[in-house]
Amino acid sequence: MCTGISIALSAAGTLMSAVSAYQASQASKAQANYQAAVARNNAITARQTAAAIAERGKVAEADHRRKIRQARGRARAVQAASGFLVDDTADASNQQLIQDIAELGQLDILRIRDNVALEERRARIQGVNYQAQAGLFSAQAGSINPLAAGASTLISGASATFRTATDLGFKFGR
Repeated sequence: MCTGISIALSAAGTLMSAVSAYQASQASKAQANYQAAVARNNAITARQTAAAIAERGKVAEADHRRKIRQARGRARAVQAASGFLVDDTADASNQQLIQDIAELGQLDILRIRDNVALEERRARIQGVNYQAQAGLFSAQAGSINPLAAGASTLISGASATFRTATDLGFKFGR
């Protein structure tokens, strides 16, 4: 009688372990799928950030071009107010000042463009990294098989229960 109870309890424990293994495997798979979805969303956000950086760069460039035009206009106005003939091509110093303002402004625009390109590149790389991470999580989720986990636990537990029963002298079959 005691042998039968022991075997029944061992079988019940094995069944509970198999169900628990199945549920734990399902939870791991769901977590990996969730992490993949989060990483995909992060990749989308990084691409949107890169696009926003590029747009802000265009606006900054246009603003700086406007400032250059204003600076050139002010320089011409100051020169004219000082009695210089601003359209006189013979006066090289007046023309050189206007040209220097334009060249320095263009240098600033190139710096703005370079900084924007670096920021945009960082955001795009981050998006690619997130996308790769999503792929890894998806692969992880695909490799998790809750049925196999439960079945494996059930089979190993049944084998242990059978060994216990035979060790206790329980005879199967004939």
